[in-house]
Amino acid sequence: MNVNTITTLSLLLISLIIVQNKSFSQACCTGGAPLSSSLGIKSYSENTLIVDFSYDYNKMDKLYAGSSKLDDANRERITRSTLLRLSYPITNKWTVTSILPYVWQEQTVFSNFGNTTQSASGIGDIVLLGQYTLHQSKKHQVLIAAGPKFPTGTVYKRDNEFDILLPPDLQAGTGSWDGIGAISYSYYGLLRPTLSLYSLLSYRYSFEVGRYDGGQKYRFGNEMVLNVGLSDSFLIGNTILNGGIQYKLRHTQKDENNGSDFPNTGGTWMYLVPNLEIQVSPKVKLHSKFEIPIRNNVEGTQLVTSYRANIGINYVINVK
Repeated sequence: MNVNTITTLSLLLISLIIVQNKSFSQACCTGGAPLSSSLGIKSYSENTLIVDFSYDYNKMDKLYAGSSKLDDANRERITRSTLLRLSYPITNKWTVTSILPYVWQEQTVFSNFGNTTQSASGIGDIVLLGQYTLHQSKKHQVLIAAGPKFPTGTVYKRDNEFDILLPPDLQAGTGSWDGIGAISYSYYGLLRPTLSLYSLLSYRYSFEVGRYDGGQKYRFGNEMVLNVGLSDSFLIGNTILNGGIQYKLRHTQKDENNGSDFPNTGGTWMYLVPNLEIQVSPKVKLHSKFEIPIRNNVEGTQLVTSYRANIGINYVINVK
């Protein structure tokens, strides 16, 4: 068997493995950490450093074709992430925020001949956002934010059994420099002084990145996320509780492989997101949220989220 034949067969094997993995990709996020769920932009007091640490768990074991659920329970995908978010208000209008993720991903196919599992973990892509307060009044607030996503996450994790490079959506990072922008609007005192309306629109533009020593050019689809919801504050004893409910709409374009649409990628997902914050002390706040899928409409056939949970702690440090 000559060198050209061996090379051709090797590339064919790699392509088959990529297509097999991508056919039940996680669908709910691209490679790496769930940054679209952690971009919530808020205003903060000057002379403070806000440290937020959260843990995100996303289980995907429902297979969909378009908007139809398939009778298939042989696949499972779990993504776990920790996110360290640092926010520092430079002035009363400007805030700088960084998000530093670490990602664990595991994908399993169940069969009568035994289970096949692929997994990867590592530091994800770091995001740096500059935030500006466009308008602030007693009733209204408008914030905008923009910044880059750096290719700090690893993209070279390999299959433990076959030592083949894992597909892009199983890597901790995307390998590309991306641009992120967001705008939020809040209305305070809706029907009662503590009831508020919150909305956030974010967009991520993805750039192309090379793989296999330039043999493959891959580009994750651009992503748009819209959150709209209500929140209210309650006093129970000496503890302040902030509860809310949000509607989340997420849409991604298809991924591209060497300039062509990649199958079984892209789609539209809708969620209902209840959330709760507990003000433990003036400087410490615990927060949690739970994403409940209400509609899925994917391109091709993909795994979708069964449930997703996020818990975290927020700490304010005075730096004056």
